[in-house]
Amino acid sequence: MSRTPDPRDVAVYLPDLSGGGAERLHVRLAGLLPRFGYRPRFLLDRQGGALMDAVPPGCRVDALAAPRPLAALPKLIRHLRADPPGALIVNTEHMAVIAAAARAVARVPTKLIITQHNAFGEQLKRANWQWKVLPPLYRRALAAADAILCVSSGVADDLAARTGLARSGMDVIYNGVVDEDFETRAAGRADHPFFAAGPVILAMGRMVPQKDFATLVDAFARFAPGAPDTKLIILGEGPLRPALEAQIAAAGLADRIALPGFVDNPLPWLRAARLFVLSSRFEGFGNVLAEALACGTPVASTNCPFGPDEILEDGRFGPLVPVGDAGALAEAMARTLAAPLPADQLRARGQDFTVRACARHYATLLDRLQGQAIAA
Repeated sequence: MSRTPDPRDVAVYLPDLSGGGAERLHVRLAGLLPRFGYRPRFLLDRQGGALMDAVPPGCRVDALAAPRPLAALPKLIRHLRADPPGALIVNTEHMAVIAAAARAVARVPTKLIITQHNAFGEQLKRANWQWKVLPPLYRRALAAADAILCVSSGVADDLAARTGLARSGMDVIYNGVVDEDFETRAAGRADHPFFAAGPVILAMGRMVPQKDFATLVDAFARFAPGAPDTKLIILGEGPLRPALEAQIAAAGLADRIALPGFVDNPLPWLRAARLFVLSSRFEGFGNVLAEALACGTPVASTNCPFGPDEILEDGRFGPLVPVGDAGALAEAMARTLAAPLPADQLRARGQDFTVRACARHYATLLDRLQGQAIAA
């Protein structure tokens, strides 16, 4: 027989604590949720990850030792029966299916919160067999959840359209990217010679089709003749690096476009850049846009699904251009560099995406699910 869960205990269920966006968000939230009366802990399929050392002192980390999602099901059932949290926050579609099934079998009153971080319609385009069988199972998991949480209104609209579930039953909480040591981390040095040689345009992300750096390189090639001192830096790694390097060489821009790789703290690079560009085909939110704004750096972005139009308020804080349109992106880059918005205006918008505000919204959602305000 399982014990009665304490409503103050909140478990965040993740594959591990690698450096992904959802993992970073919840590690940040774990330091603030106790101020609102909650005790966060992490429940992982696998122990480990780059963010293990960033977990706040005293925050519990449990691991199921499950090498794959299906192997986690019996382990999660046993865990929920032995030590049920008041709420379980799940962050991927596969794990949501497992968590919903485990809670049903365990028969515990744990509240289930399923978070949608990406555009579900784009996820459905994946060709592997798992995404052929997952959608109906995921819809059932969503229908069984106590709350469906989306990181942008666009993600919520898309999820409702793709699943047939009521949009009114979905909550939206923007990701928190500005934490209490944001200014300290941003005060470092951007260690690249381009910054001493003229204006720098910055982009960052995994070198995968979603980020569409090929269109960015094409846009810069169109923009470059009119701005001979301007350079482009793309931070990140990924399988498309060789293709990007070949594209850059073919355009004759090897001396003006740098690919330094992954940088652990990109905030000084964002602050030192004259412009940040997001060229993605799709997003869930677009954390780095909010980070750039908080640094006071002008931005230009594709109007991709979903997030940039909400962060930039339909172009008020930076131009939005069609996905894959190199000409429009080049024009937006030139226009923004020539007439940037005031840095203080950009920083003020960035402050709308603090981790504290995000934690407060999470606490409000948890209060509602538990039927009471736990925080003093």
